[in-house]
Amino acid sequence: MDKSELDIKITEAAKTILSYCRARTSNPFDAEDLAQEILAQLCQSVANIRNADAFYGFMWAVAGNVYRQWCKNRAKRKECALDESLHAEAFAADGDTSEVNLLRRELSLLAKKYRKAVILYYIEGKSCSQVSAELAIGESMVKYLLFKSRQILKEGVRMERNYGEQSYHPKGLSLLFWGGGANRYYHLCDSKISQNILFSCYNDKLTAEQISLEIGVALPYMEDNLKELYDYDLLKKEGKRYYTNIVIFTEDFAKEVTAKTTALRERIADIVMQAVTDQEDEVRRLGFSGADMNGNSFTWQMVCFVLYYAVVENLQSKLDVTYPKDKFGAHCFVWGAEDGMHNTWKSQFGFGISSTSNDSGYVQFMDFPINGEMVHPYFYNRQSITNVFLDIARGKTGHFSENDIAAAAELVRKGYVARTGDGLRVNTPVFTKEQHQALKQLFAHVCEQISNEAETLLDIVAQVLKNYVPVHLKGLARDMAYLRLFDDAISAPVAILAERRYLLPYSGGALLPTTYVVLN
Repeated sequence: MDKSELDIKITEAAKTILSYCRARTSNPFDAEDLAQEILAQLCQSVANIRNADAFYGFMWAVAGNVYRQWCKNRAKRKECALDESLHAEAFAADGDTSEVNLLRRELSLLAKKYRKAVILYYIEGKSCSQVSAELAIGESMVKYLLFKSRQILKEGVRMERNYGEQSYHPKGLSLLFWGGGANRYYHLCDSKISQNILFSCYNDKLTAEQISLEIGVALPYMEDNLKELYDYDLLKKEGKRYYTNIVIFTEDFAKEVTAKTTALRERIADIVMQAVTDQEDEVRRLGFSGADMNGNSFTWQMVCFVLYYAVVENLQSKLDVTYPKDKFGAHCFVWGAEDGMHNTWKSQFGFGISSTSNDSGYVQFMDFPINGEMVHPYFYNRQSITNVFLDIARGKTGHFSENDIAAAAELVRKGYVARTGDGLRVNTPVFTKEQHQALKQLFAHVCEQISNEAETLLDIVAQVLKNYVPVHLKGLARDMAYLRLFDDAISAPVAILAERRYLLPYSGGALLPTTYVVLN
């Protein structure tokens, strides 16, 4: 195996080796030192590798040998921080390794089928025939499961189990969706367990037992999460090993992108601010319902309008983004973003874009949490509410049924509809199709300008992302980089304009700042 082949293999395996080391050391510095030792040993041993097919087996053999030697060297070195409050108890064993606790640990790591048989037979005291009836399997299978379990438990108690970093320092993850059809994924990462399963398998293919150790959660408590993530295709399996099937925008990735795109973000904010200020009189002269809205609602409406058409409409059509088909038949992207200071999705600027429609027109939403409760979830999958809202926008309420009147009253209570001397009116701007088209024309040049800036931004993001995604997901890097633009070309400029006090948080009373209606 020549050096160029080895370089390619080692580059591909570097992240896996680092993850292997992180799972076996107590801090990132030790993990990096150990990983470097393993990689150095691999490079020195190139002559011993027969061919490319033998590389991975050889790699793990080297990793195991280097790790064992590293442990021996560490064991010879004793370190202890001394202070006046140090007591004799401090010299007690680091962990409780009594046989009972070791057995409990190993039992928690047993696969479900073995664990059930062991609990029923040894803990609940049931006979083989009773276990057979309860599990709906033959007695011979019960005896096999018990025999195999004893073997696994006996081997396990002799082993040193190293919990991964996520067992004491769990990560947080926002699961995001963009595309057609219903978002079936919104609930999947409500728990920290599911979030950390996805992280643990991102750069490594792990068995359920290895995942359990990595995140510090016993198998019985994570099996349902594991199954659900697999059922929704967020995890894939290769033999007994799981690996994550979505791109995750990690905090390290987001930090590097932020550092490399700061100037472009500021430039987009400058362009949109100047355009909205320059065109205010022309926009108001279009004469749409709500054209006399106050200054803050106006700037919010126009900033969102311009960024939506520049980044979502113009750039997407230019790039010809390909939406993958999920297992439910929907064309959509599902991805994750690690919680952190460089992830906007859990900040005041993690926006939600949506629309709802009927034959008479549509309602467009672009909600930012800084303005209070998001509007679009209230309308989601509620066609009757959309119909009532659009009828009020058209001034056609004479036919309202009792249910419609009740829905209208609720819309008033929410602040989405207002009562006036002339009846009900929606608390948003209302455009005719012609007025909406004229608005697009007014901002056509600036949308094209921002779209070009965003495309430059996209190239930077795509290049960075390739260094942070596993090999099997690298093909998605370009399209996923477009989705990252929601952070860099929409959320970030809006956050900058809010910081400049050009955009102020919505305080109620005035027209909604980021929702509007277009009537056919």
